[in-house]
Amino acid sequence: MKLQGNINSLLNSGAEYSPPTGGPNKQSVQFFDLNGNGVDEVIAFFSFQGESALKVYIFELIDGDYSVAGIIEGVGTAIESVRYVDMDGDGIMEIIVGWQMSAALKHMSIYSIKDFHSVLLHDVDYTLVTVFDLDGDGNENIVALRLPTQDMPAVAEVFTLMQDGEMVSAEARLSNGIESIARVLTGKLIDGAPAIFVESEGKFDEGNLVTDICTFKDGSFSNISCTSPGGISEVTVRARISRIQSSDINKDGIIKVPMPRRLQAQSETEYYAIDWYAFDNKGAGNLVLTTYHNDSDEWYLILPFDWHGKVSVRREDAVSGERTVIFSYIADADGPYKDFLKIYKLYGDKGEARAHLPGRTLLVSEGAAVYAFELLEEPNSFGLTFDAQLIRDNFRLIYSDWLAGTM
Repeated sequence: MKLQGNINSLLNSGAEYSPPTGGPNKQSVQFFDLNGNGVDEVIAFFSFQGESALKVYIFELIDGDYSVAGIIEGVGTAIESVRYVDMDGDGIMEIIVGWQMSAALKHMSIYSIKDFHSVLLHDVDYTLVTVFDLDGDGNENIVALRLPTQDMPAVAEVFTLMQDGEMVSAEARLSNGIESIARVLTGKLIDGAPAIFVESEGKFDEGNLVTDICTFKDGSFSNISCTSPGGISEVTVRARISRIQSSDINKDGIIKVPMPRRLQAQSETEYYAIDWYAFDNKGAGNLVLTTYHNDSDEWYLILPFDWHGKVSVRREDAVSGERTVIFSYIADADGPYKDFLKIYKLYGDKGEARAHLPGRTLLVSEGAAVYAFELLEEPNSFGLTFDAQLIRDNFRLIYSDWLAGTM
């Protein structure tokens, strides 16, 4: 096949494969229909010795053979990422290439490749990049995020390709105090409007984690969660007490931001409930649900709203092969505490059998781990809403990819 011959010629001439080190497309040789004709082009990534050290080759299928149709050249230590995005709805993909300039500097270039002649539309430094239809017009936007420098604040910049080929952009400032961007999530607000959720770590008066919520409408890019004079999204600042990140936790299409709330404790160990807030386009948050997350045992429980302020949590791991969380009713600020629910993670050869001990009910058997619960009081005691069916319905497993999140 001519494609392999072309690639071999490049490799024999001293080129080396240089696949993208990040982003969604990491193969050395990629297949993608760039011009919408139903036939995949081949995109291959190489590094060379010399001034233009990095090259992206585009091969087009003509008369049964792949031939070189275009070349994108750049400089840097590596190709950091590549994305194929139809930004203007004409059926032809733009190519967004991230060039790794140094350990701390990345540079993004947006290319038009009509007729496979690459034309640089825009370039900009960036920390992270995401792709999302932010204005709801059916065409994807490119969003570049940049950490603060000595002279410039942290910003998100959105790029739109107009029908006449003009690239326009708008910026929204991110919270003051950001030191690193942990994650970017795309999704919707309460009213269905698209938004990006930028989760960053830094130093703030009320914690070390903040979520900036940015929307794009009528050419205006705004950080709707940042309304304070100090330039911080105070409604989403919190302490990082677990790996939990913003998510559409209840799968209704709306992103929620998790805000930890310390529970009244029976010991020096701190336990937290997680209040999940959805936001409207004014930046106002609505409490949607509350959960208790047990990261180490990989489960969480959705808590009824009437448990708020009336329930405490503690652990007991005294029995070999069992890890137990106990929920207790709090009569008043000084107690007493009345245990009413145990949730078990059981492991080992007898895990399944221990899930069926008297009083216990099996929840889930997941590989080597078995989960069960036990009601210690009659359903709906103390004026709290709980029974066996509620525990079964509100129990969920935590999966590592859900915790970690992806960009």
